[in-house]
Amino acid sequence: MPEYRTAALVLRTFDHGESDRLVHLYTEKLGRVSAIAKGARRSQRRFPGTLEIFSKLEVQIVDPPRAQLMRLEGAVLVEPGEPLVQHLGRFAIASQLLEMLDRLTGEREANPELFHFSAGVLTVLCAERPDRLLALLVQLKTLARLGYRPQLVACAGCGQPVSGRDRVAFDVAHGGATCPDCASGEAPRVPASLLARLEVGIRTPLRQRGELGIPDRAVRQAERLFSRFVLFHVGLELRTADFLSQIRDLECLDGKRARGDTAPASGAAPAGAAAGSAGRA
Repeated sequence: MPEYRTAALVLRTFDHGESDRLVHLYTEKLGRVSAIAKGARRSQRRFPGTLEIFSKLEVQIVDPPRAQLMRLEGAVLVEPGEPLVQHLGRFAIASQLLEMLDRLTGEREANPELFHFSAGVLTVLCAERPDRLLALLVQLKTLARLGYRPQLVACAGCGQPVSGRDRVAFDVAHGGATCPDCASGEAPRVPASLLARLEVGIRTPLRQRGELGIPDRAVRQAERLFSRFVLFHVGLELRTADFLSQIRDLECLDGKRARGDTAPASGAAPAGAAAGSAGRA
């Protein structure tokens, strides 16, 4: 019976039967997997405080023959996710990251780079005060690592540079920025400098986002662009998108109303969110 030891992030959990829990993980060596944690609800000693959303673990998983699910034999807490559930803004950004891992990756398709990037993002979120630019860059960086990187400095149609222009079309159907010859008439025009700064932002550590010099009004414009981009290219609307939008409207991502706010209790989540319960970031 194959046995695996790997680092893992807890995506979501569900009660299963009278004493078990079904745990969805994104792992370093196996990618996204689901496993039964036998007796997790009945005994607090077997998995003490480990199977909580956002937690980073070292797990032992076995793959029984002819079984539909893997079995979680052991878990050691490496980094708790508690700081993320204590702050509404952090919780919202982290929830969207986990939903993307849960819904946009294939089962048992290992991607160690994506795992280390995601673990790094959660670590950064625990320490950084959340803001709209942080939320946007986490989304763009994750999309890029999932194969949905938008074209920002070269025309998505012909490949010609567009960064030297004043304003360029952002054509969602083409995949991003487009030159005048390739742009459709309905594509919105945006400052080329904004797209160029976002391109730099994808390659810049999240902690250095303040150096990009992107004003709040431009961030809000980019949010609208990439909301349509995700819907078109991914083919689904992220369930956490509405929740994150509400948090933006409440100004819980810029610190104005963040003091003392509290995310849903551990194991709870916004309706439809990816919860139930060292790549460069």
